[in-house]
Amino acid sequence: MRNTLILSVSALSAGLILIGSITNAADVELGQSSTPSSAATGSGLNAQFLGAVGPDVVVWDLQSYTNYSASSGYDAYSIGTVSCNIGDEPLLWIPNNNQHPVIGQSMYRLAPGPNGHPRMEMIGQSWLKHGFCALSQSDCGPCQATSCSTLGVNCSDPYTASRNGSQSTLGPKFEVNATTGVFPYPPTNPVYSGSTARRLRVPQNKVTNVPSGSSFFVEGQYVCPDDNPTQGGNGDNNMSFRGVNINNGGNIVGFTTETQVALPALFAWKAADPAVKYQRIGIPGMGQMIVASRSYDNGDGTWDYEYAIYNQNIDASIGRLIIPTNGDPMATSFGFACPEYHSGEPYEPTPWSNSSLDSGIVFATESFEQNPNANAIRWGTTYNFRFTSPYPPTNGQIEMDFFKETSEANRFALADIPDVPQDCVGDINGNGKVEFEDLLTLLSSWDSESPAADLDGSGTVEFNDLLMLLSAYGDC
Repeated sequence: MRNTLILSVSALSAGLILIGSITNAADVELGQSSTPSSAATGSGLNAQFLGAVGPDVVVWDLQSYTNYSASSGYDAYSIGTVSCNIGDEPLLWIPNNNQHPVIGQSMYRLAPGPNGHPRMEMIGQSWLKHGFCALSQSDCGPCQATSCSTLGVNCSDPYTASRNGSQSTLGPKFEVNATTGVFPYPPTNPVYSGSTARRLRVPQNKVTNVPSGSSFFVEGQYVCPDDNPTQGGNGDNNMSFRGVNINNGGNIVGFTTETQVALPALFAWKAADPAVKYQRIGIPGMGQMIVASRSYDNGDGTWDYEYAIYNQNIDASIGRLIIPTNGDPMATSFGFACPEYHSGEPYEPTPWSNSSLDSGIVFATESFEQNPNANAIRWGTTYNFRFTSPYPPTNGQIEMDFFKETSEANRFALADIPDVPQDCVGDINGNGKVEFEDLLTLLSSWDSESPAADLDGSGTVEFNDLLMLLSAYGDC
């Protein structure tokens, strides 16, 4: 057995930041000097969790695991969950209709890439367990017990790993709108076979013979009709993660951290490396995404750039990423990674295209109009993008475009981007500043086709070129 832990429990806990239950507050931005402020684990709630208005479920604990037989190049797992209602009203939990939570699971790997730099990737996901009959247990406080059609205030409800992995009771993700919590019932139930179908399925090459120093994490997420972003944002804290140890055979053999309540697994990258930029982007009425980025110096005059985008519960999804480069991308070694959909989910696995344009480096899937089932960043998933650049990093804003039509504007996130030098317009003699000599050169070239003095590229040196030079006068 190899020890895959690179984060101690104490180090991870000390590095946590609560997303909490109030999501319409200012976005959380964590630069290289930022330190997360507080922590919560399954053993107790931070005060920032308390006082939620309305029903508010959190994944209180990821408490057990089950390994299933590998099949056709895939391993499969299930994770037991304990939920807790930290709100001030009971949470609907009605069986045999669409007024109950659905429970998803995923797995992540933090591992060195080809140049030895850590990469945090989502490597697998499951179908959804449909909830039925909430118990009234007291794992998270003095439970106000109710009938099993609701989860009472401060009450907890457990689902074992084997129950969350019961194939016949799992429904597909594509039918669930995570923004509203709406889904049809009963869920689509296509024919399935084999031990990995519908479960938390992971390619075997992601969990066996992995790079030294790899770490693994599992995440649980609840989506509820009465605890969603359209009702004030309580649904933005419905996920938690926990570190797991995986042996050489690809089996989970233990937990390596406590459950990190109301945090996505992507946060483990930030906890392991404070230089990772990490930003939560809350969109009122739609949900939230989280963007993490990191640049690495390769020591040979190039830098690797890594981006991870987590869509927690935005039904509109994300279909394009733009990294600005001041008109000079000069990027190579493009990379893309995403988890697989499986067992009949309709979304296509086509990797995103990449291009180097004047507007920047663009990663994109097909548009919704071209293909409604294109490989957009759907809810509950994290996608990765990377490239190598000859330019060192600087702080900048990357742009995420929504996949489906929405009235909301595209969103921007603080990230590492290449620091491409801007052209010094008007510096005709190339000395790094616009000065009198440049003005004389332009005037002496007046009404000619001199390319050096034709600043606007019109083909003739004229008044507009003079205006451009004067507006840029001084040091570049």
